[in-house]
Amino acid sequence: MQYIYGSFTDKQITEAVKQMHNDIHKLLLYKDNKIEEKIFDSDEDYIKFFTNTLFRFGGLNELLGEPTQMVSLMSTLQAAYDEVQSSTFRYKTFRRAILDCHGYIKSMFELDEEV
Repeated sequence: MQYIYGSFTDKQITEAVKQMHNDIHKLLLYKDNKIEEKIFDSDEDYIKFFTNTLFRFGGLNELLGEPTQMVSLMSTLQAAYDEVQSSTFRYKTFRRAILDCHGYIKSMFELDEEV
């Protein structure tokens, strides 16, 4: 995969995409009341991880040549973050946004393979 400074190997992209999916999944699991084992020690640690994830994913935009799916990914991830911060948090709305993020990540990297 080409990026602004050169190229990444297929293995690098595969591993990076797996990590992105894992990070998104952690966000979902922490808010799932059915999950007893907690991933983060506190809500503050969770919010810190969430904001760091937004920052890291946002950094991919320029690095990867501004893929069109990045707008959908980042806006949906921000909406999920806003839902988490809301005093009227709705898990179903949050869950739907997180699952949509998985799809945007998948489509962003599948399209590159077809080119």
